[in-house]
Amino acid sequence: MKTFTVRDLDRQPAVVLDACDHEGEVRIRRRNGHGYTLRPDSGDSIRVAGKDRKRWLEEHRIWLRRTFRKPIPAKQAALVDRLIAGE
Repeated sequence: MKTFTVRDLDRQPAVVLDACDHEGEVRIRRRNGHGYTLRPDSGDSIRVAGKDRKRWLEEHRIWLRRTFRKPIPAKQAALVDRLIAGE
């Protein structure tokens, strides 16, 4: 079982979680010596079927077209670009 520190969990959570997935569990150690075991949930992940994902994407595209009917005018886009650049 791999051992990580709380600092590792804070700065590199993906590394700790990937190790947890690969090893089955990892140990998290605090500075005061206390330790904790982190285990992934067992098989409760949600799998979406391809046809459901395709239907969801099509519904999302319809929502986007309905919500954003016309594009932002070039003048307004230029203004937003200047605001983001801090000019």
